[in-house]
Amino acid sequence: MNKEQPTREKILDVVFELVYMHGYNGTSMSMILKACGIPKGSLYHFFKSKKEMVLTVIKERLGPKMDIFFTFELIAGKDGIDSIIDAVLTIANNPMLIKYGCPLNRLNQEMSPLDEDFDREITLLYDHIKAKIIVLLRQSELKPDTDVDSLSDFVIETVWGALSLSPTQSSTGRYLHSVKHLNSYLGSLRK
Repeated sequence: MNKEQPTREKILDVVFELVYMHGYNGTSMSMILKACGIPKGSLYHFFKSKKEMVLTVIKERLGPKMDIFFTFELIAGKDGIDSIIDAVLTIANNPMLIKYGCPLNRLNQEMSPLDEDFDREITLLYDHIKAKIIVLLRQSELKPDTDVDSLSDFVIETVWGALSLSPTQSSTGRYLHSVKHLNSYLGSLRK
C-alpha cells in the first residue's frame, strides 16, 4: 500500500482486496481499519457504512478491473470470435482470477439475492461486459440463426463457472480445460 496515496483511495483499494478475498460478510470493519491503518473517524469521514464503501468499490474499482480482467475488445486482424477466445484464454494468465474467481461474480453470488442496491450495481457491470461481447459477436461471421444476446450470456456464465471453484480446486490447467469447450463451441458457430 502506497503511504502517499490519498486516504479515500487507500480505503477503496483495501476494501476491494478484503472483500475479494473474504467476501462482503467475511470482511469486518475492524479488518478494514487495521489494513488501512487509520482511525475509525477517518473512515467514517469518507463513508458512512461498509455498504456504502463496497458499493463505491463496485463503481470505482471493480468496474475498471472488469475491463482489464475481461478484455473483450476487437483485436486488429481478427474477427470477434477470435477476440473473445483470446480474451477468455488471457484470463488464465491472471493467478488471482484463477485462485479466487471473478470478483464481480463472487459479489453477485453473495449480495445480489440479499440487497437491491448491490444487485443493481452488479447488473450494470454485467450488462457492460455483455454489451462488449455482443459487439464482438456482431463483428463475427456467425451462422444466421445465432442468437448473440443469449450467446453473450453463455460466454460470461461459462467463464464465471470455470472460475468459481474453490482456491484448492482451481488451477490454470483446469480453467483452460473447461474453457476449451467454450472455444470449440464458438468456433462451431462460424459460417
